[in-house]
Amino acid sequence: MSEEHNTANDETVAGQPADDAEAVADNVRTTPGSLLLAQREALELSLQHVADELNLTMHYVRALESDSYDKLPGDVFVKGYIRSYARLLGLDPGQMLEIYGEFTTHKLARKEEAIKRYARRRMDKNRPWIIFSGIAFVVVAILLWLLSTGDDTDTASAAADRDSVEATGNIDGGNIDAIPVFDAASQADSSADAPVVAPDTATAAEDLAGQTTLTWPGNDRLQLSFVQGSSVDVEHRGGPQSHREAYLAGEQLLIQGTAPFSIVLDNAPGVTLSFNGREADFSSNIKADNSVRLNIGL
Repeated sequence: MSEEHNTANDETVAGQPADDAEAVADNVRTTPGSLLLAQREALELSLQHVADELNLTMHYVRALESDSYDKLPGDVFVKGYIRSYARLLGLDPGQMLEIYGEFTTHKLARKEEAIKRYARRRMDKNRPWIIFSGIAFVVVAILLWLLSTGDDTDTASAAADRDSVEATGNIDGGNIDAIPVFDAASQADSSADAPVVAPDTATAAEDLAGQTTLTWPGNDRLQLSFVQGSSVDVEHRGGPQSHREAYLAGEQLLIQGTAPFSIVLDNAPGVTLSFNGREADFSSNIKADNSVRLNIGL
């Protein structure tokens, strides 16, 4: 019975018109995994059936359909799996391998671009501190110069007052002591020299700017908090929306969309993640290079 079912499925695959395959490809995102998944569902084939036909595990088939190639042995094996899977589904193996090559090239280019954006953002974030430090140095130098000049002026003024305003006389054979005279205006000027420090509101503005919120179709909530810097690549099931960016330590990313969410992090130990208010522990999925690929909300 199983052999008859498999034979029938093979005949259905072999007889699938090329126009149907092209129509499926036009209706999904042109990644190798999405094309394979769409064609399998169009042919109503189960994961178990495909795994049996290809002599692969269901885990490997899922990895192919989700473009999770880092879970597979290597590029040479991946190309062989895609070629065999395409033949099974009646797709053009050469075209599928070409799409796979474009996908991996584009993914590498996106990662390099994210690294460059991350470096630029680090420079942009440090620039205000450099400017602030320079301004603070100038202000301190001016204050020290004013204090030094004020001390010299007060000393010279006091000496002149003692020379010009000293009075002596005789009353009943006694001496009248010298009486120093103080200039009230000089004291007022000295008080006016005290620096006035304006409140610094740059920190509050920066704190508000440290959170990114994205609203996509759906009611599921995903929150990523960056304890260390990391680039992130996020997609969701509810539409073609995606987000690729590099974040710095202390920043947050909030996304409302439709689960499951596909997430790639290049510095996973420096990121905490919660889904619909519950923190997710993905430490066991982190690879040796600290990157991780997750599907949250399956």
